[in-house]
Amino acid sequence: MLEGQLIKTITDDRLELQGFWIDNKSDIAIFHSHGTSGDFYTHKFIDVLGEKYSSEKISFLTANNRGHDVYAYLRKNTDGKIKWTTIGGAFEKFEDCIFDIKAWLDFLEEKRIKKVILQGHSLTQKLVYYQSMKNDSRVIGQIHLSPGNDAGFMRFRLGEEKYFETNKLIKEMVEQGRERELLQEELAIVCPMAALAYYGYLTEDGVGNIFPYHNPGSTKWEALSKIKEPLLVIFGERDIFIKPSVDEAARLFKEKMSSPELITVEKITGANHSFIGYEKEVADIIHKWLKINYSHQIST
Repeated sequence: MLEGQLIKTITDDRLELQGFWIDNKSDIAIFHSHGTSGDFYTHKFIDVLGEKYSSEKISFLTANNRGHDVYAYLRKNTDGKIKWTTIGGAFEKFEDCIFDIKAWLDFLEEKRIKKVILQGHSLTQKLVYYQSMKNDSRVIGQIHLSPGNDAGFMRFRLGEEKYFETNKLIKEMVEQGRERELLQEELAIVCPMAALAYYGYLTEDGVGNIFPYHNPGSTKWEALSKIKEPLLVIFGERDIFIKPSVDEAARLFKEKMSSPELITVEKITGANHSFIGYEKEVADIIHKWLKINYSHQIST
């Protein structure tokens, strides 16, 4: 059982978010950000990694972002009064991840954490987007677990012609102020989703389409090329959401990183998108990477 405490933070746009904090009195902490409609506690690998980090005396924060669950009724602190707003995975605006990541980094700084390794699952484009925009000096590394390619998955699922027709429709809906309209079931690959959420990272031009594995020549890869800290990327061999293939995704990560020596890409044979049954293998890979890159800063 993980020993820690439930905590909360307030974002710069005044949303209240919750998380779980394990304080091992270290200078370095690992901060985990969940994927679309996820949360900070469900996946078993969170427990396994939390135990591993604790055994290595690394502080660990696993926390919600505004896209947690399908429909999340969030407290909003406005002018000293509490109001409520509905977001969750269905209504999340991708760019707002800037607020969430910054708020949790600020929380860690208040806990006297000097250096943070960002860790994410599935919707890990958020980590690269944040750091490519902010170049936050507190961030010293990133761990990407099953980094997503949602636009590419939709292109594969719908076919090229319908994919671009859908992109056009979604853009029109957002421009017409219909961004909170829920889309038909065919477009809900993870959860029910409104046009605004879909537009952010499931369309070719979406700001969150940062890992377009289906389009090696895309300018969207520039965000990854801006990253200057070590990256660890872990794929499951049987991840059905990575199109056209896990091997192609791994190749592109290595190719598009401006400093190839900073990136480590691993593939776990037999594992799926959530590494069910392979949690220990994930922990072992991360342990090895931490030892190689941060052994002079932490005891691993």
